[in-house]
Amino acid sequence: MRRSTALAAVLLAVVVFGLGWWGIRQFVSTQLSRNAVTATRAELDRLAAAYRLGALPSAGLNGDAMFEVVADSGQAVVHSENLSRLDPAWRPLPPAPRGAPAGWVTTTSATLRPGTHPQWREYRTYTVVGTVVPDVPAALVQPLGRSGSSVDAGLSGAAGPRYRLTLYLYVLPWDTLGTVGLFDDTLRVFVPVAVLLTGIVAWFAAGRALRPVEAIRSKLAEVSGSRLDRRVPVPRSKDEIARLAHTTNDTLDRLQRAHERQERFVADASHELRSPLASLRTGLEVALAHPGRADWPAVAERSLDDVRRLQRITADLLQLAVDQAGAPASDPVDLADVVREQVAERALSDGPTFRSFVDGPAVVPGEPVQLERLLRNLLDNAARHAASSVTVTVGRTGPHVVLEVLDDGPGIPPADRERVFDRFARLDDARTRDAGGSGLGLTLARDIAHRHGGTLTAEDSASGARLVACLPAADAAVTAAE
Repeated sequence: MRRSTALAAVLLAVVVFGLGWWGIRQFVSTQLSRNAVTATRAELDRLAAAYRLGALPSAGLNGDAMFEVVADSGQAVVHSENLSRLDPAWRPLPPAPRGAPAGWVTTTSATLRPGTHPQWREYRTYTVVGTVVPDVPAALVQPLGRSGSSVDAGLSGAAGPRYRLTLYLYVLPWDTLGTVGLFDDTLRVFVPVAVLLTGIVAWFAAGRALRPVEAIRSKLAEVSGSRLDRRVPVPRSKDEIARLAHTTNDTLDRLQRAHERQERFVADASHELRSPLASLRTGLEVALAHPGRADWPAVAERSLDDVRRLQRITADLLQLAVDQAGAPASDPVDLADVVREQVAERALSDGPTFRSFVDGPAVVPGEPVQLERLLRNLLDNAARHAASSVTVTVGRTGPHVVLEVLDDGPGIPPADRERVFDRFARLDDARTRDAGGSGLGLTLARDIAHRHGGTLTAEDSASGARLVACLPAADAAVTAAE
């Protein structure tokens, strides 16, 4: 990325400086050419005015000036020596068209062809400005003729006539070429140096900008299954890289917590599954070792109990393994009916006495099967720890439906009221009195409550354990959605 950034900066600099060079060069050349044409046209007007006043204007031109005066016959009355010197085969430009007005002006071009002339080795096309001067006295025209030529032969008229002449003055490009050449010579040095400096600056700037990224990469390379506590450095700047570092650390935090939960889950699951499996295997091995003395119905019954416990643990594990990231169904479920059915069913079984107190309808949105599972797990937990009775209360409190399950057992110490919802967590008293629980009931119950937008907590009570589930009521959930 660093090389790509530097290369892109160099290419961009080449394009920008190249286009700038060409654009400024064209602008300067055009402006200087226009200025040269304007200055030459002003000089031509001065020459024409001198002719009209009867003066001989050519003496006022500098030695580099190139001009010619052409009669209507096409003969050059006079021209500068530079034209003959720079183009031995030079031919005069045509005169102004007949009938041209007194203020007629023109801008044309002429190409000098030096051939093998030693002092001029390039063909160059010049811009030429011209104008017409009528009524030039013969006395002024005659001295302009070259020796050995008959001006009168080319300028028809009687003695003392007046003639029409066409004046041409060549626009000299030397100032423009000199300025543009100096500009080119300067930029031939400046542009490569500027491009090189741009590449160097881009290289170091990219390296400095990517330094935090490299630090993040090196720290991420150290992260492994046994080193999930590594965190990437967060730069002081509040730019995209800093936000990337914060997001990376948050992701690593979630990954570490998930890994720790997985390790605890695997360890607890293996421990919980080992006990019924060991009991089942030991009972069968002892019975098979002494088949004649074994009480096979009792062996089968104990084995069936162990299988049932394995089945409960496996079902709870599968339930926890299901992806429950999505929102549950929003079917209306009356928890009052669920409580009545569950309590009536348990009233026919052995164990503690179940009582229910229902305060009118308690409708919540959710999945009926999951909400029944929540209540069943709470009742199973209470039945395992109750001394003689379990009381279930459900009713409406503001925008929530509150479900309470209270037993008359030993209760839950305040310090353990959160730990009881951990997977496979059991209190010391439960280890001696719990008969066949999977250790996942309360975990599943809280998970179901959270999925339905509610809570499940262990609260204070005069005696025994009091578990309270608080779920949003159906009408409150609809109002919140709107």
